[in-house]
Amino acid sequence: SVVSKKGYLNFKEPHSHSWAKQYVVVRRPYVFIYNSDKDPVERGLINLSTAQVEYSEDQQAMVKSPNIFAVVTKHRGILLQAINDKDMNDWLYAFNPLLAGTIRSKLARRRSLAINY
Repeated sequence: SVVSKKGYLNFKEPHSHSWAKQYVVVRRPYVFIYNSDKDPVERGLINLSTAQVEYSEDQQAMVKSPNIFAVVTKHRGILLQAINDKDMNDWLYAFNPLLAGTIRSKLARRRSLAINY
């Protein structure tokens, strides 16, 4: 299977306010998590076919952090943060192309509305 994206994402530490930077490789339907791009051992694995990818601006406001989205598995919710807006869209597309498409059109609609006023 093809690697659709790899790079660093910040992971929200459970029960704390800090973020941990991890190296992520998306090879659908799996997301492989490493401590760094030199790490030979995977530290985590998410199966996207049984997980839900969620993005909402309310979530960003609540956490008071930009460019975040969540991956929810049966056992836990993982909060992820990209370095910027474009990077976040690329990650969302790698995790869930359909969701990314809907978000993109929503944001585009909002931008065009903002321009019209």
